Amino acid sequence: MEEIESADVSQIVDSSSRELLDELNRKRAKIRLWPFVAVISVAVLGLGVSSGWPVWLVGILAVAAAAGTYAAQTRDALQKTVVIFYDFDSDMEAAYAKLHAAASQLANCAAAWHIEASGKVHDRKYHAGASDLVRRKSTFIRRAEPPCVKTNIETVAVGVGRQTLHFFPDRILVYDQNGVGAVGYQELRVEVGATRFIETESVPRDAEVVDRTWKYVNKSGGPDKRFKDNKELPICRYEEVTLSSRSGLNEVLQLSRCGAGSDFAEAISSLGKSMPKEGVCVAQTT
Repeated sequence: MEEIESADVSQIVDSSSRELLDELNRKRAKIRLWPFVAVISVAVLGLGVSSGWPVWLVGILAVAAAAGTYAAQTRDALQKTVVIFYDFDSDMEAAYAKLHAAASQLANCAAAWHIEASGKVHDRKYHAGASDLVRRKSTFIRRAEPPCVKTNIETVAVGVGRQTLHFFPDRILVYDQNGVGAVGYQELRVEVGATRFIETESVPRDAEVVDRTWKYVNKSGGPDKRFKDNKELPICRYEEVTLSSRSGLNEVLQLSRCGAGSDFAEAISSLGKSMPKEGVCVAQTT
């Protein structure tokens, strides 16, 4: 099996996003203060109770501890958050609305998977006649607020294994545990195609079953009678959406319903074409 994964986010850098990425990664690296305040507060209160301090004193300390923890948490949120404000022209607003509509179609598929790895089959009769194997996991496509960012628009989030893609009006921000990367829509390549998939799990309600096969097949394509547990398997027609860029993005989504991916690819293309020469009007407040 050959892994299908993107490069490290430090390499996925859109030149127009470098300043924003530096700010996001700098703020993400800041240590949160509130857990230390909370631990110290609990330790002091525990000491007070065990030492028999007056109830009124312990009560005052408890209130102070709660207030201090809340203040520290608020301070952390401000210190670690980048505020991005978008001011659209009509073309960009329409293009971004189109992206949200297309993403909703993806999210409405009964099942969506992230393809983690693929490989060639050496002996097809032991793999239901398949020529390729894939390793996949269920994933999410939804509207979600990106970490460490406050903005006046809703973003679409797509899980791709260890990374999460957040679709903004002018770029994709790529998040993982190590930091944040970015891909501009002019650089993003989206490929959509149908695939025949031998389903060993339950068939999604909106999937199209196009054929049948057996867990173990003989040379003629029929069931190999040497195996007692040789059950019949459905072959489904799924859609695959590949997202890639020269900077290192490389992810594949599999959808249970065909047709939704084409609208998504078209919406991405529209966003790239709608970008004004001077870029989207964006005010950033750190």
